[in-house]
Amino acid sequence: MRRFNPYKAVGLLLTLGLPLVPAYLGLGEALRVSEKPAEYIGLVYSILAASLFAIVSIVGDPGMLLPGTWRASWEQAKDVQLRLMRLTYLFVLYLIVLALLVASEVIEAKGLESWYLIHDVFGYLSLVAFIFSLWLPFEIKNIQIERLRQEIDARRNKRNS
Repeated sequence: MRRFNPYKAVGLLLTLGLPLVPAYLGLGEALRVSEKPAEYIGLVYSILAASLFAIVSIVGDPGMLLPGTWRASWEQAKDVQLRLMRLTYLFVLYLIVLALLVASEVIEAKGLESWYLIHDVFGYLSLVAFIFSLWLPFEIKNIQIERLRQEIDARRNKRNS
């Protein structure tokens, strides 16, 4: 079982709290008035979602488990599944941002002023998703380093036996 990490809790609070400031200061209204930022956000999150989908496919490939006992594979698979779950949540967040982009464009086109709050939600979640994405390269690097370490250990053990 994973232990509570206060640094991760503070990071999560900052990730969810910091984007409230621009949202409060009118980020949603700026996104509503100008279409260019929304286009860029849509482009960036489409690319990020496609890239993350490929990463999840590669990381979750059962063929990537190293040979050995079933118990060792089980332990390795548990760690991979936890990492996959985090990446899957991030992927879903990207899809939510893209769905909010479409919804905000429809609301703007129809002139539904009572629904303009969606622009604030869209801006907030776009910033949250971006901040969450900052750890993604480090997570991928850690996964690769762990796999390399396991492969080196497996070859070392094979050579010694």
